[in-house]
Amino acid sequence: MSDIKKSTDIQHTISIAGGEFADAENVLSTVISPNGQEIQINFNDVDEAMKYADDAAGIEIPPQEEKKLLRKIDCALLPIIAGLMSCNLMDKTTSSYAALMGLKTDLNMTAKDYTWVGSSFYLGYLVFQYPSTICLQKFPLSKALGTIVVLWGAILMLHAATSNAAGFIALRVILGAFESAMSPAYILLTSQWWKKEEQFMRSCIWVGIQGLGTLLGAGISYGLYTHRGVTGHAFESWRLLYIITGVITIVLGFISLIHVPDIPTKAWFLNSTEKKYVVARIRNNQQGFGNHHLKMKQVKEAFSDVASYILFFYGMSYAIPNGSFTNFGTILLHQDFGFTSAQSLLMSFVGGGIDVIFPPLVALICGRFLGNRRLLAAIIVNSIVFVGMCLLNFTHHKGSKLAGYFTFYMATAVLACVASVVSSNVAGSSKKTTVTTIYFIGYAVGNIIGPQTFTTAPYNGAKIAMLVSFAVGTGCLTSLYCIYMKRNNQRDAHKLAMGDKYEVPENIEFTDLTDKENPEFRYSL
Repeated sequence: MSDIKKSTDIQHTISIAGGEFADAENVLSTVISPNGQEIQINFNDVDEAMKYADDAAGIEIPPQEEKKLLRKIDCALLPIIAGLMSCNLMDKTTSSYAALMGLKTDLNMTAKDYTWVGSSFYLGYLVFQYPSTICLQKFPLSKALGTIVVLWGAILMLHAATSNAAGFIALRVILGAFESAMSPAYILLTSQWWKKEEQFMRSCIWVGIQGLGTLLGAGISYGLYTHRGVTGHAFESWRLLYIITGVITIVLGFISLIHVPDIPTKAWFLNSTEKKYVVARIRNNQQGFGNHHLKMKQVKEAFSDVASYILFFYGMSYAIPNGSFTNFGTILLHQDFGFTSAQSLLMSFVGGGIDVIFPPLVALICGRFLGNRRLLAAIIVNSIVFVGMCLLNFTHHKGSKLAGYFTFYMATAVLACVASVVSSNVAGSSKKTTVTTIYFIGYAVGNIIGPQTFTTAPYNGAKIAMLVSFAVGTGCLTSLYCIYMKRNNQRDAHKLAMGDKYEVPENIEFTDLTDKENPEFRYSL
C-alpha cells in the first residue's frame, strides 16, 4: 500500500497494490503546474516506472555501488548503441564512397540523379519519421528497434542488385523510412537508463562513435578500390561494399533484439537490487521509462512550445551541411582540393577520427570548466565551426581551406548536445515522441536541401549555404539556452515565494507529466 500526495492545499491519495492501480479509472489527482494551471492526472495512465516506485522508495545507493552499476550499464548498452550508430553513418556515407568506385557510371547516373541519391533517402526519412517514432512508443522499445535494424540491413544489401538509377533511388527512399527510427530510439534509451547529468557524455559517446562508421566504411572502400579497382570484375566493387555493410547491420540488429531490454527493470544483466537502484537513480530526471499511450494533450503542448520549433530549425541548420558532406565530401576533396580518388577516401579517416575523439573531449571540458552547461559548450563549438566555414569560403590557401573543411566534423559534439537536450529537457512520453519527431523532421528537411546546393564545381553556393546554416544554428542554440534558463529561474522564484507551503509531490516524477506541467522539473543547461 502506498500513498501519493501532492503539494499545496490539495491532497489526494491512490492505492497501489501488486504493481496495479486499484480503481484507477475513477481516481483523478490534481497538480498545480508552474504556470498555475490545475493538471488532472489519471493514475491509470502514468509512467511504467510507477509500478516499481514502492520497491525503490527511500533507497539510498552507496556511492561505490552506484559507480559499479553505472559501469555495468555503460558496458552493456553503449557498445550496441555505438555499433548501431556507426552503421547509421557508414550507410549514409557509403554512397559517397561508391560514387568514386564506379556507381554513377555503372548505373548511368547523371549529376542530377546523384544529388537525389542523398535527398531521396531523407524523403523516406521525412515521411516515416512520425510513424516510426510512434512505433517506438507503442511497442516494446528493444523489439521494435531490433526488427527495424534487421530490415534496414536487408534493404541496404538490395542496393547491390540495382541496375539503374531509378531503382537505386527507390531503395534509398525505403532505406530512409527504416532508418528514421534509429536516432529517436537512442534518445529514448538514453533518457531511460542514465541520469540527466550523465546523458551529455553518453550522447557524445554514441553520437561521436559514428566516426567509427566513417573509418570502417572508408577502410572497406579503400581496400576494395585499391585491390579490386573500379572495373575488371563481373561483380563491381561498389556492389560488394553494400553487401558487406548490409551484413554488418543485420548482425547488429539480431544482437540488439536479444541483448537490449525493453525497460531497465527487465534487464537480464542486472540483479534484483540493481533493478531497484535503476528506478531510484532516474527519479531526479523527473521522467520514468515511458508510457505506451498517445496523449493528444501532450502532442498539442509539443506544438505550442517555442522550444520545439527552435529544435526544428537547429536540426535543419545542422543537416544542410551534413547532407552536403555525407554525399559530396569525398567528391569535394577530389574536385575542389585536387586529391586523387584514393587520397580522398583516405582523407575520410581524418573526419572519422574527429568524430570519435572530439565529442567526448567536449563533454569532459564542459563538466570541468563550464559547470556541465552543455548548451554553452555547444554554442562555443558551433561558433568555431562557423569560423571554419569562413575559412572554407573566403581563404585561398589550400591548408586553411582544408582546416575549415574538417571543422565540420567538430559539429558532431553539438549534435550530441542537442540529442541530450531532447532526452533530458522534454518530459511526458507523448510530448517527447512529438518533439523528437519535430526535431528529426527538421533534420530530414535539411538533408534533402543539402545535396541540392551542390550544382556545379567549385560548389560556391553549397559552401555559402553551409556558412549560413552554422550561423543560424548558433542562434538557435543561444535561444534555447536563454529560454531554459528563464524557465528555471521562474520555477525557483515561485518555489522560494511559496516557502514552507511548497511540498515536493511524492512520486510526481513517475506520473508522465510534461516538463511544463511538472513543478519539480528543471531544464538542463
